[in-house]
Amino acid sequence: MMGRIDENELRALFEEIEAPPRLDRWRDRIADVHAEAYVREHDDEPEPAEDDDSEHLAEEAGADIVALPIVDELRPRRQRGRSMAVAAAAAAVVGLGGVVVTTTLLTDAPPADPTMIIDGPDKTVSSSPSRNEPTNVSKPPSTQQPSSGAERPNPGTTQRNQPGGTGTMVDNSGGGGPEPGWPSMVGDPNSTNTGVPLGATLGDHYGDLRIATAGQVVSDLRVTGTVIVDAPNVTLKRVLVVAPYGATAVRQNAGGLTVVDSELSGGTSLTQAANGLTIRRSRLQSGVTITGGAQLYNCYLDNADVLVTPGSSSVLLRHNTIGRVTMNDLDAPIRGVTVDDNLLNEVDAPTQAGSAGIHVLNNRFRGSAPSTGWKSGASDYQWSNNTYADSGAPAYP
Repeated sequence: MMGRIDENELRALFEEIEAPPRLDRWRDRIADVHAEAYVREHDDEPEPAEDDDSEHLAEEAGADIVALPIVDELRPRRQRGRSMAVAAAAAAVVGLGGVVVTTTLLTDAPPADPTMIIDGPDKTVSSSPSRNEPTNVSKPPSTQQPSSGAERPNPGTTQRNQPGGTGTMVDNSGGGGPEPGWPSMVGDPNSTNTGVPLGATLGDHYGDLRIATAGQVVSDLRVTGTVIVDAPNVTLKRVLVVAPYGATAVRQNAGGLTVVDSELSGGTSLTQAANGLTIRRSRLQSGVTITGGAQLYNCYLDNADVLVTPGSSSVLLRHNTIGRVTMNDLDAPIRGVTVDDNLLNEVDAPTQAGSAGIHVLNNRFRGSAPSTGWKSGASDYQWSNNTYADSGAPAYP
């Protein structure tokens, strides 16, 4: 049986024992557990001064029961203050960010449209000039003022830049200064040596453009819509037409239309409804429909067709790249059509009585069947010196 413990010996023993080295950490853990409850209950009370750790050790050494630190001795207030400061700073940053974002959304102007760079009728973008009237429509020759020189680009214009082209500046203005043009044609017409020349500066017109003044010259213009020619002797020069939704690019309702160095894209590039049409050095990759008094020189249609309508006469197709030439004489005879020195796929000749003067000369055919409906015994049908493009062998109808 254990003997009675001497109080003096026990006190001396506690005096020899050093305080545990991790006592402060233990106290902090206890403080964390009770911090929130303490703060709610004593938020308005002044923070009590902390007692020295050595005083608690003395109390523990002389007591029968070691008491836990009282609530007033806990130290979370400074930790809470630091947390509140961090939270306030974070809220300030978030609030500032919200102000910046809100200010940006409310005050920033919309981005400007990109500058238009023409690479072809299907790769053009533009800025947004006035949509009311075209800026490059000149008066008839009798009232037109002399040019002061080559036009300079301006915010509502387009600078043409077609890779692979061989365009040069040619003086076609009659003394008014050099204007963009093509050198002499070398080889077959293609996408790099026809159409709007390199260096041309185009204005913009949105919507259909109706021309009602005789002798009017429209030059250096991009039209998003259909050009409707209701006056005679009109000239389209360096004009790029993009007709939407399969519409016709140019509708000719009056005679004497001239199209030079232009690009016509739509459901059909051009529909002729009046005699007298000349097209030179242009891209017509949606095909053309012609009636009479029509001449096409050095034009690029690629695989698109030339449709010669019933009753047509006096048609000349010389040195073009064409898909097919179709002469439809079911409703009326066709007379006086010459297809000369072209690169093409096929000629569909007239088949009805009364058609005459059909001449197919010096062409190179890309297909295996150069002609359908050819009537060798018909009046004044001529087929001469036509070959296959790949082999150079003679091509017969």
